[in-house]
Amino acid sequence: MKSIEQFAELTLHTTIESWRDHVFKLGNELGYERTLLAIFPDRNAPVEAEFAFLHSNYSPKWRSKYDDEKLGHVDPTVTHCFTKTTPLIWSPNLFAGRRQNEMYEEACGYGIRSGVTLPIHGPNREFGVLCFVSDTNPNKQFHEEANRNIPDLSCFRDFIFETSLQFMKSAAPTEKVVVLTRREIECLKWCATGKSSWDISQILGCSEAAVNFHFGNIRRKFSTSSRRQAVVKAIRLEFISPE
Repeated sequence: MKSIEQFAELTLHTTIESWRDHVFKLGNELGYERTLLAIFPDRNAPVEAEFAFLHSNYSPKWRSKYDDEKLGHVDPTVTHCFTKTTPLIWSPNLFAGRRQNEMYEEACGYGIRSGVTLPIHGPNREFGVLCFVSDTNPNKQFHEEANRNIPDLSCFRDFIFETSLQFMKSAAPTEKVVVLTRREIECLKWCATGKSSWDISQILGCSEAAVNFHFGNIRRKFSTSSRRQAVVKAIRLEFISPE
C-alpha cells in the first residue's frame, strides 16, 4: 500500500514536467508500466486530444492512431467514465463490439493489454479519464491484484486531479488583449440592439462603407466570422453591456 505522504509529494512540484514524471513513476511503482491522464475542462467538450489536458507515456504511435481515428468515441473505458464514478478493471469482454475488439487487439500490440480506468468528475464540470495499464494478461491474478490496488489508485487519482489544476490553468492559452477604438465600440453597441450598417451610419453620421470597415476590423481583432459572434465576445469581455 502506498502512503498518502508519497502521493502528497505531487504537491511539491513547480513544473509540469517534473510533476508528470512523478505521476508516471508512482504508477510504475504500483505495477503499471504506462499511465494516461486526460482531463477536459467541461464534460460537454469533444473527447479529442486537442481539447484535453493530456499526459501519457503510451507509445506515441498508438497515441497518434488513437487520435487520428477518433477512437475515444469507440473506447468503452471512456464511455464508462462519462456515466460512472467507480473504477473499471479491464477484461477482454469489455471490448465486445467489433470496432472495440479491433481497437483492443491493436492496443495489445503496443503493450496495452490490461488496465484499470478511473473516472474524474471535478467540481467545476471537469471530466477526465485516468488509466493505469500493463502488458500483463488480464487473467484472474491480474484482477485480484488490481482489486487490491483500487484504494491506492483512487487516492492517487484524487491527488493527480487536485495537483493538475495549477498546471491546467498555466497551460491554458492566454487570450490575447484586444484594443477597440471608440468608434468600433459604438458600432458594436448599436449592432447589439439590432441596427443594420445603414442604421448605424445614420446614427454615427458616417458612411455605410465606414461602418462595414469598422466591423471588418472588429472581426479581425476578435477572430470571429460574424458580427453576432463579435457582439457576444464584446459582451463577455465587457466592452459593451447586454441590452
